[in-house]
Amino acid sequence: MAKMYVYCFLLLLFKCSVALEDNYHNIIQNSFQILKGYSQLVNQTALQQDINAMNKALNVRTILDNLQTFSDELDKISELSDSASVLIGNTTNFNDFNVTSTLNQNTYINSLPTTAYATHEQGDTTLAKETPTVLVTTKSMPTTVLPVTVTSPNSKVTDSTIPPLPKVNALCLNHTQSILAGLFGGKQWAMQMLDALGKPPAGLLSGKIAWLGDYDECIGITAEEFNGQYCLSKFYVTSITNPLTKARGMEIQIGLCMPNTCSISDIKNLFNSVLPRMSNNTVFATGGECKKQDQPIDFKARIAFIVIGILVGLAIIATTYDIVIQHMSKPKGNSWDLSVGHTTTYDSAGNGHVNNGYEGEKNGPISDLSGKEHKYQFKEPEKSMSVEHPSTTPYKPGFLGKLLLSFSVYTNGAKILSTNQGSGTLTAVNGIRFISMSWVILGHTYAFGINSAGNMATLFGTLIKRKTFMAIINAEVSVDTFFALSGTLLTYVVLNQLKKQKGKLNWFMFYFHRFWRLTPPYMLIMMMQVCISKYLGSGPMWANDGFNNQHCKDTWWWNLLYINNFKTAAEECFAHAWYLANDMQFYVISPPILLAFYHSKIAGTIVTLTLWVGTAIATAVISVQKDLRVNPMSGGDYFDAYYQMPYCRIGPYLVGMYTGYILYTTKCKCKINKFVNITIWAVFAASALAVLYGIYDDLNGTHQLSTGVAALYNVLHKTVWGAAVCWVIFACATGNGGFVNTILSWKGFVPLSRLTYCAYLIHPLVMYFYFQSRKQLMFWDDHEAIYLFLGHLGTAYAVAFVASLVFESPMMGLEKVVFGKDKKK
Repeated sequence: MAKMYVYCFLLLLFKCSVALEDNYHNIIQNSFQILKGYSQLVNQTALQQDINAMNKALNVRTILDNLQTFSDELDKISELSDSASVLIGNTTNFNDFNVTSTLNQNTYINSLPTTAYATHEQGDTTLAKETPTVLVTTKSMPTTVLPVTVTSPNSKVTDSTIPPLPKVNALCLNHTQSILAGLFGGKQWAMQMLDALGKPPAGLLSGKIAWLGDYDECIGITAEEFNGQYCLSKFYVTSITNPLTKARGMEIQIGLCMPNTCSISDIKNLFNSVLPRMSNNTVFATGGECKKQDQPIDFKARIAFIVIGILVGLAIIATTYDIVIQHMSKPKGNSWDLSVGHTTTYDSAGNGHVNNGYEGEKNGPISDLSGKEHKYQFKEPEKSMSVEHPSTTPYKPGFLGKLLLSFSVYTNGAKILSTNQGSGTLTAVNGIRFISMSWVILGHTYAFGINSAGNMATLFGTLIKRKTFMAIINAEVSVDTFFALSGTLLTYVVLNQLKKQKGKLNWFMFYFHRFWRLTPPYMLIMMMQVCISKYLGSGPMWANDGFNNQHCKDTWWWNLLYINNFKTAAEECFAHAWYLANDMQFYVISPPILLAFYHSKIAGTIVTLTLWVGTAIATAVISVQKDLRVNPMSGGDYFDAYYQMPYCRIGPYLVGMYTGYILYTTKCKCKINKFVNITIWAVFAASALAVLYGIYDDLNGTHQLSTGVAALYNVLHKTVWGAAVCWVIFACATGNGGFVNTILSWKGFVPLSRLTYCAYLIHPLVMYFYFQSRKQLMFWDDHEAIYLFLGHLGTAYAVAFVASLVFESPMMGLEKVVFGKDKKK
């Protein structure tokens, strides 16, 4: 009979979910009276009468009609004179009867001279006097009737007559049934569990396919024997058309308030024993997740907290040392001048570091995002511009003091926020870097947040028809901007360094410098996301494992080796780091190209062109074989086979390297006729617009591109975009940029540019935290999107500033202190 209880409970929830609050009491009372009679039923007539009574009481005739199946089952039962059911207990033989505890079936026999009582604590059965039903109880738990296998040698039972029961934990089933008793008894906690249940809202056809319910109300419930547990369960409905994809069938997520003794497997099995039968096999439970509360701090998290604690502690000690000893202990004639003792220098992206008395000349960018460059050559520092007393001597820290100063928030903060730049700097790069990073955050605001929108179907359908929205939906080319920047800066600076050193370069330091500058902040921020994120928040959409499934336990080392882009998106850890892997791989193979350019223009051109032809062929073959479309939203193998593969993404990087070579040979001096200059600007602007907006008809479905044309677009569009970006860099560097150069070279972009690398690493964490901690879905419109974008942009850069102070800048300072003497030699 437990199945009948489940049916009645679901029917009750269904009705109450659409009923007004003042109707709850009458519905519950009517259902209670009906429910009480089921354990007494012995014939089909009585069953049919009660079905009609429930139909009238609950007014859900279409659903209750599905209970007719139980008429056939109970018709067989009416041939039996008695019935009994037991769930919990060990197998016990008595009076030629075998009583076996199970959850898989329910068997009725002709006679049972004794009754087996089972208790949760004893875990066995004891003999008792004959009673009409078999009771299963736990300490202070309401008495319930639960099914087990009860077989008799004189009773023949077959699977065709006995429907299988779901594999549900006994305690979970008992507590679930006790919710009904609580409702019938007017218990406040039971009413709260019903009230916290996710209910069908208005706007289902607009994309409200997550009925979250009330998370906080659910987890705050305390019953006699259990606490409330919020579970976001997934149900697949085959009879509904997905309003977004227009495909038949749609998954709906419903927030359920269940006893904390139930697992998501229990809930899935319980519903799947009922829903298919009630819905004519159109609704199925597919899984979900029960949200864990107050998870214990595990070993990985402890290690992460210790590491972060050590870094924060060093920052506090170093800052105290820097301010108190370095500055406040100076003679009165001294000024607070950071240029004495540990000179701060800046590269083309403005990243400064402790220089220990030497100012380095620029030698090579390590990343278009972080903007940090090699500094191998040094010259004597200029005299301080501060007014010093001639008899005073500034304090000079020793080796350990310099190591400690690398962690000083005071010094590092001054470096980051400074707007000073060295001579010969490509100043427009700062503006391009910040604008591109803002574009990435704008695109991710939509990509990460669209699942939190309650009007997703109507929202996306409206946005996709806007031509202006192509700049967002096709924002993937913003990453190609970074590839172009990286190739340009690398080639321009390294070729100048090779010229100064007559073709010689410390290639070990070339690679080590790059790895050291990128990896520590990368690994530390990934550690936070993987190990700590699950403790940072809660909510109906908050994942128990945090922002990465399985804590990246099997794939983290792929990130450390910068080969994570060869994992599929489903397996990849810290997914947005696919860009870092590509950029590192391009950097690793760059020396042959750089040396070819240094020794011969023709050789460099041939090598670059050969590599580009190779990437074009690879992209074309992959696009045709896998029938790829022209945007990640097209699905399929687009991301795994094409989007993050280095042999498909190196095009803009190669264009950037060639641009860097041109800047090197022209020494950033190139006079262009005004008319020709305007024409070139127009051509590249039109090319960039064609890349962004040329696929509008294909994405809207009005004119789908053929496989061949889509392959041609995939081959060319990234390279064309990279060429347009490189023209902007070249024009601004050579004095042909006009007002564009004035805007991009604004000094306010300098500190923002320094924070771009950490902002790229950390901005997904900011978005995950916001969207997953929401308790209800949002209604998106243009105003909401603007506020979300600006909020994410500001928060990402604010957190990036802190991360740069604690994670990034100290590592730069340590490298300078450790390798400073070798560099000087």
